[in-house]
Amino acid sequence: MTGPLHIPTRRQLLATGTAGAAGLLLSGCARDPRPVRPGPAADVIRWAPGPGADPAGARRGGRIITAWATEAQSYDPAIGWDLHSWEAISTVLHSPLYQYSGQYDGPAPHAAAAMPEVSKDGRVYTIPLRRGVRFHNGRLVTAEDYIATWTRVLDPDLGSWAASFLFAIEGAEAVFEQKADRVSGLRALDSHTVQIRLTEPDVLMLSVLCQPYTAALPAEEIRRLGSSFGRTPVGTGPFRITRYDSKRQRATFRRFDQHFWPGTPLIESLEYRWGIDYSMQSLQLNAGSVDILGEGLVSSQAPKFTADHDVRERFVHPVPVRGTQWLTFNFQRKELRDRRVREALNWAVDRDQLVRVAFGLSDPWGCPFPETLDRYRRTAKPYTYDPDRARALLRQAGIDRLDLDFPHGSQEPWPLLAQVLQQQFAQVGVNIDLRPMGQAAFDQITAKGEGDIYGRHMYIVLNSALENVSSNYTSAAAYNYTGYKNDRVDDLTSRARKARTLETSNSLLAQVEEELVRDAAGVFLCNMKFLAARRPEVRNYHMRGESGSYYDRMWLGR
Repeated sequence: MTGPLHIPTRRQLLATGTAGAAGLLLSGCARDPRPVRPGPAADVIRWAPGPGADPAGARRGGRIITAWATEAQSYDPAIGWDLHSWEAISTVLHSPLYQYSGQYDGPAPHAAAAMPEVSKDGRVYTIPLRRGVRFHNGRLVTAEDYIATWTRVLDPDLGSWAASFLFAIEGAEAVFEQKADRVSGLRALDSHTVQIRLTEPDVLMLSVLCQPYTAALPAEEIRRLGSSFGRTPVGTGPFRITRYDSKRQRATFRRFDQHFWPGTPLIESLEYRWGIDYSMQSLQLNAGSVDILGEGLVSSQAPKFTADHDVRERFVHPVPVRGTQWLTFNFQRKELRDRRVREALNWAVDRDQLVRVAFGLSDPWGCPFPETLDRYRRTAKPYTYDPDRARALLRQAGIDRLDLDFPHGSQEPWPLLAQVLQQQFAQVGVNIDLRPMGQAAFDQITAKGEGDIYGRHMYIVLNSALENVSSNYTSAAAYNYTGYKNDRVDDLTSRARKARTLETSNSLLAQVEEELVRDAAGVFLCNMKFLAARRPEVRNYHMRGESGSYYDRMWLGR
């Protein structure tokens, strides 16, 4: 995701090892001697929401090992946001009130007993809690635990990146600004009912309640563990952490037998291992010493697993994600303020060629919002490849030759995509001056509004294109560094945020998307895809891009 309010990208560029290094890695990657010993057939009564709730043939027992490149920032859901942390806090250790259902659907009850009762004015949410939900220390969860948890997220001394997501709640900003000790918009009506009062209607509130930073935490364990809570937290998820070993770079989780979804999880234990570069991960997956690649396949790995049909069928699990890639314009540049020039650059892109060099990690797409969204009916018509039309528009704008500065960082896939785009734009008379740099330097200069045109990408985690628009295209958007302004987009987006239903919001967002396409607010390139990689012995593997792998329903076959 872009910036601190979103999950960072799943793709990080790491160089592949030399032939000598590969030989050394292979010598250490003998097949894991641990046998797969599936236990008795599972007696699964119910399944949590999410994709792949099919226990047919499932067996209990065994251990799954997941490989990561880097250590997690924190397993505290108010602190962690990198991918390793995000999966641990979303699907392993903590259970929010709601969880996205199916592969594309919206919120469904999780630790809540039912969907909330919403007042006629859209400002009051009354949430019944599921009875029998327990923390890993055995204590029952109460309504006051949610109030304490959300108040903690708002504590400026904690420095949670997630605090602003709760600002829609009445009195939340007062706590954040240390003008109050308690959030006035939060009430425990009884031990199993939480009430939330908003300052104004907010169609994203239900999606916020699906996020891990809103899962209940036990205050007594936070006090007891102190700074250790970020490594060995106590939550309500399907697994509890039993060991965190920084020296050996491993974390071990065991099945929580009192998890509130009967019959889950199926495996006995889960182990995270980190400090494993991507080339090593590939070798270990092939050798059987790890079961899942936590970050999926990066572009340097993908050809090895996708070129051969049998290998692809054995190891690769494509996962649809709601993410897009596009190019941002600098509207301080005179030529780029001419809509005809921006349209020309959209028509000049051969998106099919772009995805061919992405090795299955994207699909061509000429619209600003992801192709598939929950309860969204698109009316905008995507841009396609038409170089003749691009040249004609540039002539109409009085441009014979256009030189543009294109900075890019080291983050995949931009180093390669930038070169392909340079060649495509040259065919219509636009010269792109590529300026490669380290990722930190790129992030710094773009935040200052430098560069004429450069690449962006974003995953949507709040179940609405509002997240994309509000972050990138409105006048006050956090990542609108280059001065895009469209009053109609601002107005429609504001109305969509206050809409009473997702359907009403989406009808307004469809008009926003039409306006962004008409205005050529960016060069819209691709839908992002995620290629999960797992051993074939891992059965019933499912994930969603917003959360990660669903370990509660996986089981091990022979």
